Amino acid sequence: MKTTSFLGRKFLAASRRAALFSFSALLLISCVTRLSEANKLFEAGLFAESAAAYEKILDTDPENSDAKIGLAKSRSELWKKELVSIRLMRMSGNGKGALERLEELLEKTAVWDLSRFQSGDLVSAEEEVRNGRRVLDALMREQLNDKKPVVASHYWNKFNQVREAKKYGSYSSAIYNDIQKEGQELCGRLQELISNTSFSFNNVYKAVCAFYGADAKTIALDNQQEYRFSRIDLANGLSVRSYEATSDSQAKIILGLFDERLKKIGMFSAQSPYTLSAQLQGEFVRIYDAQPTLMAHSYREKVPFQAIEEYEDTEYVNRTVNGVARTDERKVKKTRPVTRYRMEPRTHRYQAIKHSERLRLNMSLSAKALQEFSIGYSQDKDNNFVTHEENLPHIGLTPLQSKFMVVSDWLQENYTKMSDQFIEKLALTTADKFCQAVKLNEVSKDGAENFSRCAELNPKNSAATAWFASKFGLERAEVLRVVGKVVH
Repeated sequence: MKTTSFLGRKFLAASRRAALFSFSALLLISCVTRLSEANKLFEAGLFAESAAAYEKILDTDPENSDAKIGLAKSRSELWKKELVSIRLMRMSGNGKGALERLEELLEKTAVWDLSRFQSGDLVSAEEEVRNGRRVLDALMREQLNDKKPVVASHYWNKFNQVREAKKYGSYSSAIYNDIQKEGQELCGRLQELISNTSFSFNNVYKAVCAFYGADAKTIALDNQQEYRFSRIDLANGLSVRSYEATSDSQAKIILGLFDERLKKIGMFSAQSPYTLSAQLQGEFVRIYDAQPTLMAHSYREKVPFQAIEEYEDTEYVNRTVNGVARTDERKVKKTRPVTRYRMEPRTHRYQAIKHSERLRLNMSLSAKALQEFSIGYSQDKDNNFVTHEENLPHIGLTPLQSKFMVVSDWLQENYTKMSDQFIEKLALTTADKFCQAVKLNEVSKDGAENFSRCAELNPKNSAATAWFASKFGLERAEVLRVVGKVVH
């Protein structure tokens, strides 16, 4: 018994060593193949692709010296190729394009080990970074001369790698103070546009002033200005009927989510004395039926049968010819019974349950803002499936479980589609008032607010876009994105 156990352990150990050797051999072959492919990419001048290929090898084999050398060479060649392209772009007059491409290159190489690069490559890069910084300064100075400090701040943030690439020399941030100063002056100019009706523009004004460290003038908003903003009153007439015990809760969830979305479309204020009345009406019904049924499963089975087989045999005949005995052989055909197999169709009948599920949603949303409008939405979803407990895998028949739809997910998907349509129409309808008003009072105290509200509710409006471009150099949404960042 001990001898058998010892031999078994020896056999198991040998098997493991063989398996490990086989795995190592396969890994080595795979690595060699991938290295060969990476080398071919490098030789073809596809340096970005070869670098990616070497990186994949190092992910699984971090100590592969050939891959390390190949990656360094690929990055060096890619570096030189990109620098040449950037230089040519800049010399052709596309300074901003060259600057953008240089920023991308520096962002990519920020995590590279540049110690393997030739000193000449690094000197060339330092020269290009200096040129890029001169282009950046020129871009920002141009915007400051045009009194557009927000655009200058945008460039300051956008080309952060060019500014902060300390390995290529320090960057003078003297222009930063000029941007801040011009930003504070912009805040002063915006104060002239603020009025007690500036609900939307007030947000832009305060954000810009805070960003540049300027004091924003406090304005007491006049809540009595009609249509400046409203509280939302969403009435519910939605009936949810389904097999779920939480149907009423589901209706409340839908109503609550829709209410929250309405409050985010730029016209809501809980302090407003004016109310936007919206009505959600409709019905959701789940129709379900289950019927027992006799099912038939067709399959093919290998069946034996008896057949007659013809074969050739040899017979021996003894005879005497001229007094001499001899034996002759001859070929004869004979038959014999044999067992053969054929595939025959079979049918297995079994009891199952057919399920029929239908989700039906009909909703309408209406509101009265400047005018009363509504949208309707309907959607049906059928789901039919069979369940049974038959477990006969040898004939391809295994149990089938329930495949009911997730009602809450289906409702959420369709509610989102409908509310998107409604909110877009509501925003555009309300925006029409402000977008029309901008043509009448562009220079009045309400002008900035009308442009801001128009741009907030309908960012594609050309008049509002042009107004923000004239004041800030950027669209309203872009202005808020820039001043939402720390500039230094």
